[in-house]
Amino acid sequence: MKQIIKDNEPQEVIDWKALANDDWQPNFDELSGSEKRAMRQCLLKEQGAICCYCNQDISNDDFHIEHFRPQETFEHLELEYSNLHASCLKNMKPGRPTHCGDAKANWFDNNQTLSPLDNNEASFNYLANGDIVAANQNSDEMVSRLKLKDESLKAKRKAEISGILGEDVIENATDNDLVTLYQRISQKVDDKYQPFIVAIQQQIKQLIPVTLHAQL
Repeated sequence: MKQIIKDNEPQEVIDWKALANDDWQPNFDELSGSEKRAMRQCLLKEQGAICCYCNQDISNDDFHIEHFRPQETFEHLELEYSNLHASCLKNMKPGRPTHCGDAKANWFDNNQTLSPLDNNEASFNYLANGDIVAANQNSDEMVSRLKLKDESLKAKRKAEISGILGEDVIENATDNDLVTLYQRISQKVDDKYQPFIVAIQQQIKQLIPVTLHAQL
């Protein structure tokens, strides 16, 4: 799970909320039009076009706005920008496998739910075969609740890892080549992160001597 560094709330949304009066109070269900488009674009950009939970690539057409603290329980946070993220899966059809924010639904436990705003990257261990292993009790609960072991996610993670770390790279890349590769995929390109960036970073790091980790 890649840590999210929040940008400023879109000015269009700030101006819309400032219209509040005795007869009308802004709420998430009424967020629409240019204000909602601005919100979605800002969330997508700050996350580098990857899901806040699984880190697969997303576009403006295939994510929903996720309330980290569910709006049904934390109504006062329904428009709090720090509580809003971009999560994969939108307009899910009944019966389809679900994961991430869609699977999380209204679950929240202040002692267990790991926030994408915190650096929890070490709480999840990613394997070359695309699997994910929890490093502690809280991350184990997150893996279960968000269904991060979903077979489709595992297949996508494996494909992205092998696409970056093919046999030729593993056999022939020097330590310096691997350090450069790690540094390259750690940066956004055209406002986009490498899909499953943390999983790939972990695999590269395993190939690099510990003495060089300070360069990563």
